[in-house]
Amino acid sequence: MSTNYAESNKESTIDLFNKRTIYAGDVAASPAAVYENLVNFNFGEKHLYGRVNQLFVPIVPTPTFLPLKQFKASNAPEKNISAINFVVDAFNGLALEFKRCAAAGQISSNDSFLSNLTVYKAYEDPEKLYNEHLTAYFNSITTALKSNKVQVKNFDEFIINFKLLLEISIRQIPFTKAAYIKSRYCPINCSGLVIEIADLDCANDEEKINNFVNSKNWQFYVNACRSYGFMVDRFIPWRLVADIGDIPTPSRMLDYAGEYGFSTGAQILTMGYEYAHTSFYDKFKYFLLNLYNQAKPDYIQEIKHCAGEIKTFITYPQEYTIDQLTNKYSEEYFLKLYFDLRFLEEESQFKDFEKEMLIDDCLELYQSNDASTALEVFERILNKTFDYRGSLSYIKEQLEAERTTTATSAITTTGGGY
Repeated sequence: MSTNYAESNKESTIDLFNKRTIYAGDVAASPAAVYENLVNFNFGEKHLYGRVNQLFVPIVPTPTFLPLKQFKASNAPEKNISAINFVVDAFNGLALEFKRCAAAGQISSNDSFLSNLTVYKAYEDPEKLYNEHLTAYFNSITTALKSNKVQVKNFDEFIINFKLLLEISIRQIPFTKAAYIKSRYCPINCSGLVIEIADLDCANDEEKINNFVNSKNWQFYVNACRSYGFMVDRFIPWRLVADIGDIPTPSRMLDYAGEYGFSTGAQILTMGYEYAHTSFYDKFKYFLLNLYNQAKPDYIQEIKHCAGEIKTFITYPQEYTIDQLTNKYSEEYFLKLYFDLRFLEEESQFKDFEKEMLIDDCLELYQSNDASTALEVFERILNKTFDYRGSLSYIKEQLEAERTTTATSAITTTGGGY
């Protein structure tokens, strides 16, 4: 039966567009639309909320500084559902408010999802999800090489063929962790800032309207979420996202974060998250070696004509340990390879000569500083947030100035930091 709302993503493109437009219009016409915390997370920078920092560099939570906390059993039907500590505290307060108002008759007490708030999903471990993605990726690369009858004899041949394959697929299917965190494969739940209070189908707009937008408690729900520092996803209305912003006025969420020593959103992102590329590059050589071992044949059989005779020759691909690989290839080799792959993954306006210039500058930064500094500068420039003027001295000046500002800010806001 045809309806005004999309019930799945299997409908035609034009039908989906028209029906999603109707849904968006009905949400905008609802009484809750007056609240600024009803947010479209498919639009602009909000799409990457919680997965990039202020400079748009991909990040993941650091459990050391942002510990996870489990929800109360009364608020979560499944065990071991967690989110960042202050997010759970804020939700506990919100859930208690709903129970109080339902008991007092201020809101409907028999709503399917908006009377007694229940957590169905929250934090998803980005490392676990990325490892699963990488396993599938490695299997695809191996299958592609074998189906094309590519038999690599050594690591050099493997890298050449690997990059050729990536040139075809890498824009659609990310390889590095930094690209994965920004991609559609990585859910916003990986930020630790998200809570979902229903287990409905995200593609079914009919259910969203019936269970949320048309609920008697809809306006109360959106407003109450605002009061406790949560944004509500306009297109997935059961998804609550912690608002850690402080402009133009600090979110109530920062009151809960303050109990754990964080006073600003910038401080949470700077101290509570780490660059996604850091842990990836630490394992980069291991990933490549594992993929090489998975992709190389057990042996290579070649048939040759020798002095009028046909002879069969058997050769074996080169074997490497991780120590042999790192001794044979320099750190600059792996850094340049990483930079090349990241350029393939990201859409950029860099011309070829500009890419080479940036890579050379970052390799020089490695030589004068360390790999961490080179990677940080490269990622910031690649993500179009660092003013690159083709000058290594300018890069160093900018980086030092920003680090000094960040350190001073952290000391000021935390009374000496952690």
